[in-house]
Amino acid sequence: MPSLRVDDVELFYEDEGSGPPLVFLHGLGSSSEDWEFQRAHFKSRFRCLSFDLPGSGRSKATPPFSLSMFARVIAGALTQLDTGPVHLVGLSMGGMTSLQLALDFPQLVKTLTVVNASASVVAKTFKEKALLGFRGLVTKVMGPPGVAKLVAPRLFPKPEHAALRAQFIARVTANDPTCYLASSRAIFGWSVEDRVHTLRCPVTFLCADADYSPVSVKEVLAAKIPGAKVIVVPDSHHALPVE
Repeated sequence: MPSLRVDDVELFYEDEGSGPPLVFLHGLGSSSEDWEFQRAHFKSRFRCLSFDLPGSGRSKATPPFSLSMFARVIAGALTQLDTGPVHLVGLSMGGMTSLQLALDFPQLVKTLTVVNASASVVAKTFKEKALLGFRGLVTKVMGPPGVAKLVAPRLFPKPEHAALRAQFIARVTANDPTCYLASSRAIFGWSVEDRVHTLRCPVTFLCADADYSPVSVKEVLAAKIPGAKVIVVPDSHHALPVE
């Protein structure tokens, strides 16, 4: 697995195949391994690049983190790799980072596919504030292993998902607790909702029908972006690329 030095981050990535560059960004607590099935499928037609975001997987970085910092680091990596504009795909936290990247560095993004993510994680109601507060407390107290065991049954609820549940728990447990908490904090309070109308590349929201947030949230967001579309995958959950 090769690496790059971007600012103060040692950034690890996978680089497979040849053709137009197709970039994958993973979700919270995971790594480029999120995309092993997609890389295997697309590498015959695309140059598939999947990054371990700063502080995740094998990438080394020092907190605090922010999604704008993640986007800046990935932009630096794409510049070093001389990719030109890329087809950018991000899941969950990676989807948020992808939106940030497309807005901050539009010259680097040819198309954008956001998987099970929205443009804002700002609590607006008492219930939303309570849920985010509880999630933050659980992350701080229980750490990656505790969060993984709580979340895995919802991500992979079917009997035939047993191996995926175990794999997910192992991947999240391997996280450095400080970096995992810092990545979680980078999400809370983040928003680019007031900027998404400026996106001019083709945008697709790929949604599981049983995601954490309803499809309607992504439909409202897509309506703000010229030409954006929503695709719903039936009988699927938040960790869609793995499932």
